[in-house]
Amino acid sequence: MADPVTVALVAGSSLLSARSAVQQGAAAKAAGQANAMMGERNARIAEQNAEQIKRSAEFDVNRFRSNFGELQATASTAYRFNGFVASEGTPALQLIENARQADEEIYTMRYNAATQSQQALESATESRLQAKLDRMRGRQAQKASYYQAAGSLLRGGTQIATMGD
Repeated sequence: MADPVTVALVAGSSLLSARSAVQQGAAAKAAGQANAMMGERNARIAEQNAEQIKRSAEFDVNRFRSNFGELQATASTAYRFNGFVASEGTPALQLIENARQADEEIYTMRYNAATQSQQALESATESRLQAKLDRMRGRQAQKASYYQAAGSLLRGGTQIATMGD
């Protein structure tokens, strides 16, 4: 028969190892959850950013149109002041070209905003996927800790069982 003190030490060591493994698993799961929460937060911020980019671009377009309207009116007035008919000939062609360039600028502003907004939404998707992965890793680490704890207990039991031989 094995010494009772040795048996108690082996059993205690096994229990401590098992408890430690379970606590490590719980800590890994908690860390995964915390990381996932941060990822979800980052995703929400990126989505808000995407929306802000769109709103800002429309504000800029409206301001540009207002400024352009003033510029066209000033140019038209200047042509008339100098004795030109602003509704025909070179002045009209120049005003039409200005309008074409303004439309192109507005298109570019909207295109750039759409691109930036899409990038922000992609960032949100990546953050959500990372959050999902962090949760999964935390759960897997917790499961692995249970197996490690069970292994510690089985090893301790095996050592105790072989002490009597």
